[in-house]
Amino acid sequence: MFVKRADQLEPEIVHDTGAVYWIVPEGSMRDETEGSSFFDFVSEFTVQPGAQLQPHYHDTFEFYYILSGRAIMQIEDEANHVTRGDLIKIPRNARHTIWPTGDEEIRALCFSTSFQAPGERFTPCELPRVEPEKSHEAART
Repeated sequence: MFVKRADQLEPEIVHDTGAVYWIVPEGSMRDETEGSSFFDFVSEFTVQPGAQLQPHYHDTFEFYYILSGRAIMQIEDEANHVTRGDLIKIPRNARHTIWPTGDEEIRALCFSTSFQAPGERFTPCELPRVEPEKSHEAART
């Protein structure tokens, strides 16, 4: 049986500002799951108020599940307000970033299925910030 807690792990700072707790470390399940892709990792991460996760991309399908806080999630040129309970799918090789709104950190789970070669992680990139079209309250009604 596999049982692990993020609050018992030391974080790694990734994408300049994200504190990542590797619940299932990157690449650790590659041998067990490899085919045309492989299950890459599960992590919990935080981004503090006023910070933004470094824009980046990678050859993975990635999912963020928001545990707490409010943020703006940007994938390529589309941005949306996200909050607790939201699941975001990030397509392969899509540039993306997330930043908290307000004075509370964002905390999320991240799951990834990868098509990358061993040792590949992510590529930092430019991604001009786009604001959502609707306010958070309007987006939720």
